[in-house]
Parts: sequence; C-alpha cells; structure tokens
Amino acid sequence: MSKDHEALVLQAAGVAAPGEDWWERFFPEDLPQDWQLEYYTHYHSRLLLPASVWTETKAPAFGDWTAAVPPALRLTLDWPVELAAEAGAAHARVLAGAVGDRLQAVAPGPMEPAQAQAIRAALEAAGLGRLMVYGAGEERVIARAEAACFYPAPVSRSASASGGGAWQISPEAGLDAPGWRALVEALGQAGGSGETPVFLRARPERLSDFRTIAALLGLG
Repeated sequence: MSKDHEALVLQAAGVAAPGEDWWERFFPEDLPQDWQLEYYTHYHSRLLLPASVWTETKAPAFGDWTAAVPPALRLTLDWPVELAAEAGAAHARVLAGAVGDRLQAVAPGPMEPAQAQAIRAALEAAGLGRLMVYGAGEERVIARAEAACFYPAPVSRSASASGGGAWQISPEAGLDAPGWRALVEALGQAGGSGETPVFLRARPERLSDFRTIAALLGLG
C-alpha cells in the first residue's frame, strides 16, 4: 500500500476537562489536580487541551506545566475561532517553553481558511513553525455523536508526515458497547487514511473501549 493510501488507523485520545464530572471521576479522589496528567499518561499518550486550559496564566488548572506534563504525553491545542492569532501564539510559546516537544499540534476550530493561515503564520513568527497545524475544523454528522468536528491534515505536509487529519467527538451520553461500535464504524466510513487521532470528550477509561473496538474492526 502506498504512503498516499495508507490504511485508516483511528487513535483514541482524550480531551482535558478539569472541573468537569466526566473528567474528574477518572482520577482517585485524593489525587491532586497537578498530578492528573501523570496519572492519565499511565493509560493514554495523547491529549487535547481546550483553550480555556492552555491560555490560563493566573491559575493554570494543572499547576506548573513543566512538572505536570510527563515526557510520554503528547499535547494538541484546541484553537477556537474567537482566539486571535497573535494572542494565541504568545500563549502557545509560553507553553512550548515549558513542555518542549511534548507540544506537537494545533487544531483550529471551524473558521475561515484565512484565519487558519494566520494562525500558522503567527506560530511561525513565534518560533513554533515545527508544530503541526491541522486545517480549519469542519462540523460533521456522525452516528452516535452529539457533536463531531474533523480537522483536515495540513496540505503543506506529506501524507506520511501528517497522517489523515484528526477528529474531536462528543459521544452521545450513556453509550453501550453496540453504540460505541456504531460510532467507530461511522468514523471508519467517513473516509480518510493514515494515523488519525480521535479526541473523545468522554471519561478517559472509554478510550480503551474505543481502542479495542477499533482494533477488532481493523481500524486501530
């Protein structure tokens, strides 16, 4: 199989949501919040940070980023349309200074292509040209998902380097095993190729269920 037509590989990943019940219940009750990412990384290696988390400077949810982010954790930044390119790049530069190569990618939300390009330019000007910046998010309808957003792979990178884009998914509440299977199947039918992170706004233990189902369906 050529690099331009690699098999689709759905990679389950989490979305950080400090303070949200579905996130907090994953951790032992007595675990300090600044240890949460260390605990999370015992089970998963990739995480999407909402802008409310990575742009907070006065009281970061996870404390000191340098100490909070384990070496094995890979971070992607969710970049909403209302976050200006220069302001966001300044925050990203501070975070990158703390975590280094653990910061890997940026996922712009639904926005005009020109705004996504402005984000790329601002990151390059901030010395962060190494970050992979996905294309502007596209809202999709996916079975068993309350909301779904697809981020196309950067057109400036080869398929082998960028994979097949990425997803952010809010699964329907209370999904059972058949429901999770239907969700994975729908993502597989949505097309794409290569390694494709699927950032799930769900309890982190559900990532293992997703990963198992994807593997059984030949998608993981």
